[in-house]
Amino acid sequence: MSEPVSVAVGNHTALTATGSMQSLGPKKPVANSSSSRFYRPELDTLRFFAFFGVFMFHVIPHDPAFYSQHRLFPSRLVNPICAVSGAGAFGVDLFFALSAYLITVLLLRERQLRGSIDVKAFYIRRILRIWPLYFFFIAIAAIVSAWNPMQHMEWQYAAGYLLLAGNWVYTWRGLPDSLITIPLWSISVEEQFYLAWPLIARRVSVTQMKYVVVALLMLGYISRFVLVAFHVTGTAVEYDTFARIDPIALGIGLAILFGDRPLKLSLLARLSLVLVSLGIWFTASFYGGLNAPRAMAPVLGTLIGRPAVAFGAIVLLIAFIGAPDAGAKVLAHPILTYLGRISYGLYVYHVAALTLAKHLFATDNIGSHVARALLGLVLTILFSMASYRWLETPFLHLKDRFAKVLSRPV
Repeated sequence: MSEPVSVAVGNHTALTATGSMQSLGPKKPVANSSSSRFYRPELDTLRFFAFFGVFMFHVIPHDPAFYSQHRLFPSRLVNPICAVSGAGAFGVDLFFALSAYLITVLLLRERQLRGSIDVKAFYIRRILRIWPLYFFFIAIAAIVSAWNPMQHMEWQYAAGYLLLAGNWVYTWRGLPDSLITIPLWSISVEEQFYLAWPLIARRVSVTQMKYVVVALLMLGYISRFVLVAFHVTGTAVEYDTFARIDPIALGIGLAILFGDRPLKLSLLARLSLVLVSLGIWFTASFYGGLNAPRAMAPVLGTLIGRPAVAFGAIVLLIAFIGAPDAGAKVLAHPILTYLGRISYGLYVYHVAALTLAKHLFATDNIGSHVARALLGLVLTILFSMASYRWLETPFLHLKDRFAKVLSRPV
């Protein structure tokens, strides 16, 4: 959702496994931010895969009644298929883990290179990256709301989006009538993280950050336990920042423990980790009832499924970091990395594109479902390419002027 940020170690410093920085060259702090660029193409690809999971969640029906009606598969396969579809939504947890990991490594590297973290510059960079597309889309949604009553955006949701607190409105009132704006909730969560984390990271040591991670994990579990104890479930848990904090906390922890250095794993070991991660997600979706088409997810899913999904996201992240060097060079393919760079737009626009495709293929049959999915994907990519080229790129160039560590590919 935010811009792709990854790692390439220059000739100055590298994070050690304990989270500290070890000099690889001159010990004098480097003032020129261009001296160390920060980019890993495989994480762009992973960001696209995270989007694609969410896209498939919105495309593949996860309601067993759909398959019973159309008699597509044997009944014994319906629930597993619904679980696969439901697991696609965990791409959002992967987005959270990626953002937390990459932002934390950036902040640690900046503090090493410059001696401190420039919080004001950080906020400016985040504003220039997130706000242009975010507020442009809100304006588009407002126009659509005025034109199409079926996409009406109530003032409570509009205010929540504008205040970067849309997820809290979801917990209070449920999902909006303006379906095209539904993905914006997760951007609110990330913006809240961006607001708080640099202030904390500037004031605490790497060792103290570890305690912060533990505190965040405890906060997430206690929040979910209290909500369940008071019989508060459904959207009130799904979109609560504290109830969804686990992947953010674990992403920070990964950055602290390993920094920008990939683990030395074979390609087979990495493939095994990918399978483990996907297995965790499938199990959480199948048995935990997460993202099931009902208002109340099982208690087991809320208390155990959520942290399990976050752990799966971190396992997947570990598998990808450094994977091209282990032989998975396809993960650095220019097409995949480009799709990763425009993934913020892909995520924001995809429900709107699917909604437009649904108007063009309105009949309820299998052919129309497939046509809507294909057209929706094509429109999503086209919208995102245009947005990245003409809306986002000028602000990205401006953002680079405030960069302390350059974070985009050359």
